[in-house]
Amino acid sequence: MPQIVMSKLKGQKLDKIVQSKSFAFLQKLATDDTSPGLHIEPMQKAADARARTGRVDQFWRAVLFKLDQKNGESIYVYDGTWPHDEAIERARTRVLHFNPINGITEIIEEGMPAAGDQPTNPLQAGPKPDKPAESFLATHGYLLTDLTMTLGFDELAARRIFAATSEDELLQMSESLANQWQIDAVLGLAVGDTVEKIRVALGFTTEQAEPEEETPPTADETEDERIAKGLQHPAARMQFAFIENDEELRRVIEGGDFGAWRIFLHPEQRTYVEKDFNGAFRLSGGAGTGKTVVLLHRAHRLAETNPASRVVLTTFTKALSSALESDLERLDPKTPWAKGLGKPGVLVRGIDALAVAVRDTAGAQFGKAAEHVFGVPIEPRGALVGTDAGWREAIDDAGADLPEQLQNASFFEGEYLQVILPNRVTSKEKYFKVRRPGRGIALDRRKRAEVWAVVDQYRQSARHMGTLSFAEVSAIAAAYLEHSNPERLADHVLVDEGQDLTPLHWQLLRALAGEGKNDLFIAEDTHQRIYGHPVVLSRYGIKITGRSRRLKLNYRTTQQNLRFALGVLEGGEFVDSDGNDENEHGYRSSRSGPSPRVISSTTADGQYDKVAEVLKGWLADEDITPETVAVLARSRNQGLKLKEQLADRGVTAAFTEPGAGFVGHPLVLTMHKAKGMEFSRVLLFDVSEGSIPNAWALKGVAPEELEDAMLRERSLLYVAASRARDELVISWAGKASPLLHGSTDQTLKSLGDN
Repeated sequence: MPQIVMSKLKGQKLDKIVQSKSFAFLQKLATDDTSPGLHIEPMQKAADARARTGRVDQFWRAVLFKLDQKNGESIYVYDGTWPHDEAIERARTRVLHFNPINGITEIIEEGMPAAGDQPTNPLQAGPKPDKPAESFLATHGYLLTDLTMTLGFDELAARRIFAATSEDELLQMSESLANQWQIDAVLGLAVGDTVEKIRVALGFTTEQAEPEEETPPTADETEDERIAKGLQHPAARMQFAFIENDEELRRVIEGGDFGAWRIFLHPEQRTYVEKDFNGAFRLSGGAGTGKTVVLLHRAHRLAETNPASRVVLTTFTKALSSALESDLERLDPKTPWAKGLGKPGVLVRGIDALAVAVRDTAGAQFGKAAEHVFGVPIEPRGALVGTDAGWREAIDDAGADLPEQLQNASFFEGEYLQVILPNRVTSKEKYFKVRRPGRGIALDRRKRAEVWAVVDQYRQSARHMGTLSFAEVSAIAAAYLEHSNPERLADHVLVDEGQDLTPLHWQLLRALAGEGKNDLFIAEDTHQRIYGHPVVLSRYGIKITGRSRRLKLNYRTTQQNLRFALGVLEGGEFVDSDGNDENEHGYRSSRSGPSPRVISSTTADGQYDKVAEVLKGWLADEDITPETVAVLARSRNQGLKLKEQLADRGVTAAFTEPGAGFVGHPLVLTMHKAKGMEFSRVLLFDVSEGSIPNAWALKGVAPEELEDAMLRERSLLYVAASRARDELVISWAGKASPLLHGSTDQTLKSLGDN
């Protein structure tokens, strides 16, 4: 039977009727390519003799390239469904070509010199410009031969790229390139990556000589077979996908941009999906760089490779874990789901639900394990409460002697989560001795005694009420697994949004899977930490030294939106889970689009009016699906009021959970709820002074924790801004948030006040 290879097409949007017809055509082609109803026809005077078209209906034709294999079967590379005349022209002028420099199969236009062809007058540097402006790449030390003889660009494309005089011009030029590997290579050049670094990232790791002419296939390999082999190159698989069944075929045809992650992976992403690691591994990267995509594909790969393995996929919130489960189902509807913790298959749970699952597994032993945490056993079935519950009362009851700066719940919650529970401090004497790195305020012996009095009161009250905080459940669950259950409950643990997890969560995860091959795989972005405090993993038995990598290519948002989002981070000092300074240098986007828009108003009503006007404009575009439009607010109350105000102005919006299945209207979400999601159009509502940073959220924060709380506010705005795929709008009333200053320097200065 013929093999179908799908190519990732830029700019083609087919309606559902044409999608359905294309699916039926390809389904028949994969069954029998000799069927007369397909009308597979070679082109007359075509640039590539492999080019074909096939009849989808009277108006639409599919463009194909046919590769003959020695086994008698054929491979058909599908290059889209187009109107009849356009399909004929496309088939006549495009060539499926094996690039001898980098080993990739690519599609080139007729008339372009192939990579590896020597120019008539070889150049060692770019052409000298007629005007003072110099080549951006030349001024940064690149040679034209770096592009042609090392990376594999054809001469014409390389000269055009070398003619760019600025980073922005270079990025804009990348959009016109036909092949995904070329786009990614140009993005790397734009941010100053070395040629070797680009080669490694794209999988061009084999040393290449500079050929005098294109190397012919070997004696036992035909040109068609060489082209077919080049389709399997990791960089080619960003653009071409071998289809194994009808289900995959339908997903590719109907998926569009939002579904491309299920099929097309960057070589770097594929490396982290497929590679085995002898111990814990951390994959960091900015918003939209594909960390979660890697996690999903890796979980699928581990479960598929060994169906008996126990794969746990976890994240910080219930909403995000539900999204992970849905996405894994979309990746492969036949994913083997585990029937419970410790059972074969894939188990997806939020981190707190995972701790509760350990409690349920442990039974009565859970109460006994609490002795390692509290010094005494407890009733294992206590009611669960939030980590902030009870501290105000404990301070009032036992904290009269505390200095005023310590008489706040945020200090005690932080001390309990970061020091007392992780170190399993069970007595005042142990608290006198415990180290408190990163807590910001020194405590002498007298102050420690006063703090412990409040902690002791808190614990006594909880025992009396029969309650446990979720943090305490995690602490006890880890202790149970370490001391009472020698058999681990998971073979592989994969963690999303690792930057938000607490020390107690990390102790639990470390105890779930023993140290070994592929035990822990962590995806995180320090800049997206909107909960909790910074954590150094090595303090909790998780060693990632030498096993940590970073993704820098953004697939979600445009370069313009990314630049705005990164501007929000300016002024903040971020530390990663290794304790090292984190920065955003080198992040870039593979897409371009309009600059973010800003709308400012002098009054709240004026802001509502302008927001409604923006939404009406978006919804009037028939190409925009309403539920791919989101308005993000800082708080729930703010979002609910916005929904009412929009309704008064003729815009019906849904204030709902992401992924709740509400269709037909734009969504209003809090910025926290939008984490992990993406939308075509995003409006950041009321990014005003006093709203972000949120004055209420900062109220009562301990002085030594104020700086970190401000970092979380900055990260929240960064998270919100990076949800937009295509268009981003920012609104405020009165004065803009001071957190926008880094972004306004680049964006608002040129846009002015709209």
